[in-house]
Amino acid sequence: MIWTYRVFRDRQERYSIREVFYERDNTIVAYGKAPVVVVGASLEELMQLVKWFRAAFDLPVLSVEEVDAQIAGQPRSLKSDRKGNIPLSDVIAELSAETDSDG
Repeated sequence: MIWTYRVFRDRQERYSIREVFYERDNTIVAYGKAPVVVVGASLEELMQLVKWFRAAFDLPVLSVEEVDAQIAGQPRSLKSDRKGNIPLSDVIAELSAETDSDG
């Protein structure tokens, strides 16, 4: 599974950035029900989050209603157990560690 940030439009016509989780074939299987906030453990982490948020604006805006309908219509196999997922903060920490060791 892969994830990215995307801009969403909700039922009240408000816009927000949320995490979106995809299968390898780019099928959306889940998204963050709450918008994400820009909070980092360091300035570098905060800058990276802002870059990822900025990249979300280069993609089409998603509608909460349309994505909910798409997910609801998927076969049960795509809605499989996600116990193997790791939190975003762990991914960021791992990427930061790799960057530090490369430089």
